[in-house]
Amino acid sequence: MTPSSTAALALAILMLVAAPGAAAAQATTALPAFSACQPATAPMLPEKWRAVGLMFPFLRQQLEVAEFVADASVPAMRATIQGLEYGAVDLLITDDQTYLLGGPADAPTCTAVGRKYAPPARQWLSGSAVCDGEAAIATKNVQWWKTASPDGRTNWQWYTADTRLPWRVMMADPSPEPPVIGDYGVTYFTTFAPLAETELARLRERCMATAQPGPLAARTAATARDLMTLASDIGASERGKKIQALIPGLSRNGCAADRPPIWPQTFTMTAILSPVEFKWTPLPSVLFYDWQNAATLFAYLYKARSAPAELEIVSVLKNGVGYSVERIPNGKLVCAAKAPGVLRPDWMAHAGCECKAAIEGNSQLSPDETSQIRACPIKAEGLRTIWSWYTQSGRPILFAEAGATNRGLNIVDYHQWSPGATMPAATFAVPELCTRAAELGLPPVGHGLTGAAAFPCSDCHVTQR
Repeated sequence: MTPSSTAALALAILMLVAAPGAAAAQATTALPAFSACQPATAPMLPEKWRAVGLMFPFLRQQLEVAEFVADASVPAMRATIQGLEYGAVDLLITDDQTYLLGGPADAPTCTAVGRKYAPPARQWLSGSAVCDGEAAIATKNVQWWKTASPDGRTNWQWYTADTRLPWRVMMADPSPEPPVIGDYGVTYFTTFAPLAETELARLRERCMATAQPGPLAARTAATARDLMTLASDIGASERGKKIQALIPGLSRNGCAADRPPIWPQTFTMTAILSPVEFKWTPLPSVLFYDWQNAATLFAYLYKARSAPAELEIVSVLKNGVGYSVERIPNGKLVCAAKAPGVLRPDWMAHAGCECKAAIEGNSQLSPDETSQIRACPIKAEGLRTIWSWYTQSGRPILFAEAGATNRGLNIVDYHQWSPGATMPAATFAVPELCTRAAELGLPPVGHGLTGAAAFPCSDCHVTQR
């Protein structure tokens, strides 16, 4: 393939972006924008701070709410965790011991259960951390920081651009750092603020002087979630009050008689798609969906900080097969059929997604309308889950697959949403790189996922059986 023909194919793809009609043009111009991180140095946490986190486990289990108080001068951290469905645990983490706390919050009993964690460092990012840029998620402007896991996947950390304090964390695998937070797939911080003083020095001295050794089960437990199963539970009424005090509007009550939303037959949408692999940057994207006529989800994914927008990947999910057009290191564009087919409009109901929480009137998490967070099973993969967060009216907020191990995406933040928008048929035409690869002298495209490879996707996607 000659350089001129490669350029022509690239131009053809870019013309597809510019030509699909008014709805598509409007969505493309509304792409989420990335700018350079200012400053680009890794954020430093205050010496003393308090945070409240909404915590999503790696598996299809309950959501949990945690209150953290940390003091690097001691050093120590107190972590008090409430499950939305069951369980509660209160921990004091010091340099050489973790204490299980019981009784009154201001004068608790202390049980020594061994060193589970170290107190948090003032800098959560390693020296190899990279900031991919600043961009808005909903109304929050955040810096997108990442570090690599040992196998090349991404640990994401988002910091608010104005305060440079943590806003969200997503882990590739469970980790002892940050303490407790690293045990969860995703954590949203609804509060993160510096403190003038803490009571942690006094509490540490109390526990050092009075603690009794814990039972073997507590001493061999690995995580705070394990310790929660051993600690005394609290009643539903007390649980509800504590959770409301920490995250107003969050409860399980709004899940009663819940019905997962069904996608409209057509829509356009913009989003930021964040890949599993560390080597890739977030991808501002525009998506077009037509189930009734084209049975296709077409996505254009752009480089994070290019101006004007520079196309990185074209993804086409057809009826039974998904294509991806990518630029390889030598500059050529190639197409591969390596994804499942288009998503069903009722994929959340088809997959048996379960509502785990509803949020109403919370200025941080759901300011405009009630929303629900659902855990969606991944077929034939045990308790592995996809977290799906939508408003009650059906507007998407978040897609997240904690601990994803494939080469795809592990988190999607949705931006502009235009349900019912229609596009001409040309919008959904598969690029010629995919349909005429042999004639163009390109590598074979393949035939998509089939058999066992497609089976885990078959509840949500239309796959070849």
